Amino acid sequence: MDRNAILTAYTTSFSSYSGTDSRTTIEKVLKFSGNNFDIRKRGDIKKEVAIFRLLSGTSIDRVEDEKPIDLVQNFEVTVYVEQSDSHSGKDVAYDRMLEITDQLIDWADTTDGDSINSDVETLTMTGVNTIDEDDGYLSTNVNFESIIKIRQ
Repeated sequence: MDRNAILTAYTTSFSSYSGTDSRTTIEKVLKFSGNNFDIRKRGDIKKEVAIFRLLSGTSIDRVEDEKPIDLVQNFEVTVYVEQSDSHSGKDVAYDRMLEITDQLIDWADTTDGDSINSDVETLTMTGVNTIDEDDGYLSTNVNFESIIKIRQ
């Protein structure tokens, strides 16, 4: 099990889902590295981005096994949407934020773990944070949990 490969598989799977979904395809899907504030400075991100980031992982210990065979992997997707200064532009940004959030939830509900990666057994959405308004953009986090095989 390679956690970086699994993180890449999450981003690839969601990008693919977003591209085939009836809603507008998300502009950028990235893996987290470094500080989220670094993402805001990237010139190639114009309107919206979803950033996948691994959080804690906990092994599932069973009495009958010598070593754990599964890992509960928590991860989050931080969504940023650019917001204009006009009132109608703010409404459009909020609507788009809700649409992307819904798309992430639907992705988790309709995607089987093994279609993401052969080591991923399950994918479950565990929560959505409130939408925060900052200087020129909106952001929120959608939280997920996967069970991952750590040995065959």
